[in-house]
Amino acid sequence: MNPLVSVVIPVYNVEKYLRQCLDSVINQTYKNLEIICINDCTTDSSDKILEEYAKKDSRIIVKKNSENLGLGLSRNEGIKIAKGEFIHCLDSDDWMELNAYETILKYFDKDVDAVRFTYLSHNQESGKVEHINSPQKDLLYKKVNIYDNPKCFKLWSPSAWIKVYRREFIVNNNLYYNDYRCLEDIEYAMRAALKAKNLIFIENPLLNYRAARKGSLLTKRTDYVNNILKDTVWANNVSEKLPLNVKTAILNYIYEMLVMNAVDAYYLNKMSFCEIKEMFRQNIDTDIFKENDIFNAQFAVKLCKRVLDNNHFKFFMSYNTRRYIKEHFPEFTKTYFRLKRRILGC
Repeated sequence: MNPLVSVVIPVYNVEKYLRQCLDSVINQTYKNLEIICINDCTTDSSDKILEEYAKKDSRIIVKKNSENLGLGLSRNEGIKIAKGEFIHCLDSDDWMELNAYETILKYFDKDVDAVRFTYLSHNQESGKVEHINSPQKDLLYKKVNIYDNPKCFKLWSPSAWIKVYRREFIVNNNLYYNDYRCLEDIEYAMRAALKAKNLIFIENPLLNYRAARKGSLLTKRTDYVNNILKDTVWANNVSEKLPLNVKTAILNYIYEMLVMNAVDAYYLNKMSFCEIKEMFRQNIDTDIFKENDIFNAQFAVKLCKRVLDNNHFKFFMSYNTRRYIKEHFPEFTKTYFRLKRRILGC
């Protein structure tokens, strides 16, 4: 018999996109689904759309929160009532390919706790569609875990919506989301990877993601730093008991996020240079976060080094000026790199 899959969909003010999301789930080629929609006190017509769909498809369960809880805690409400053997948390402004769950379930066996798939990014401003996939082909379509192969964590991604979990794994390991209003899935991804017996990465683009949507949480980047800092403190504490290669994978992941978001906040005048310098000094182990390590992004490492080694004026001139020109005069940037390649002969 086909196992039940629970699809958990938090819903808040997405009347423009909700029908496409729900249609993509109820029309799946895999039929044994329960579709748990959590109405997070939406103020638009999304609640009416949920009622309409629940009347025509008995697999849809609608639960309303007593107050607005946010994405992570709304997912928890759905997970708590889910009866499926597998759970997928889907965002209500995205939509699935119609063969998604049929494809994903082929890769589960008793030793696999989660399957991570890829997606198509639909940029709402430019109209560009891009397949966000993995460059590390050697990790695809086989069982891996962070202890035997730490570099797999680079592919894991914080995003909840590109993973299907075994429900028993979630419940047994108390894997519920924190109460952050944004970036609630970063710590969750780290905890899940550290607990998983095996993960499987597949390159099939099974979800369609709405990028650069106005009003989405991802447009509020200056709110991120405090949450990432809390996750960094957590990761620093947890990693003390981990093997060195696993510790390196976890810390490079969270340090990269801390650096990029803190520097964004600085560029937007939301944090002072002294604040980010002190933050990096206190929370980043530079012996772990170093150049030529296979787990980290070179750009984030260099930015961290510039903040720690330079005074404000030097950093401002080397970073802010270059970024301003890149954002506002992209043709100058292209010319600069063409000249640089010509001069260096590469």
